[in-house]
Amino acid sequence: MKCHLCNEHGCYTGNPCRITDSKPLYEDPFEKKLLKVAAEVEALYYGEICRVDETMEFARRMGFKKIGIAFCLGLRKEAGILGKVLSKEFEVHSVCCKIGGLKKADFEMSEREWIGNVTCNPCEQARILNEEGMDFNIVLGLCVGHDSLFYRHSNAPVTTLVVKDRKLGHNPVAALYCPYLRPELGKTPREKTE
Repeated sequence: MKCHLCNEHGCYTGNPCRITDSKPLYEDPFEKKLLKVAAEVEALYYGEICRVDETMEFARRMGFKKIGIAFCLGLRKEAGILGKVLSKEFEVHSVCCKIGGLKKADFEMSEREWIGNVTCNPCEQARILNEEGMDFNIVLGLCVGHDSLFYRHSNAPVTTLVVKDRKLGHNPVAALYCPYLRPELGKTPREKTE
């Protein structure tokens, strides 16, 4: 499919260009509840509350009690603020990306002095939050790819609060909106060497 090329979006009005049998995908009661509660929160608070409040309302309506935060060490201040806000209502556990101190050399990874010789450890972040029995996990600024590993290994459902984009202040969609940045998208990036 190439929905990004569609100008009609009949699926939005119930007239899809491709008829599917999607109901069986939501036969699992928990997945059906995730879908239903997400729709409730969207309908009740559309454009009225920020992503943090939306995440908390979703967790409330799902009946989640234990929330995990998998965060990038570069966003430790934000993780602290988020943890404090969530802790008013939920049991909060968090794990930073450098947990375990894995050396990049042990994995034959590129090492650069400006980012250090310890690799992020998203599988361990997920394992620890799994062991602590989280109902719901929040990703806070994990790197591209590291976030993918975390999602794959998390037993609990995951939402993303912050998508890391160091260049654009963690607002990656700005590259799609800004006419000055858009022409540069897709070009092979210049590697940082110093």
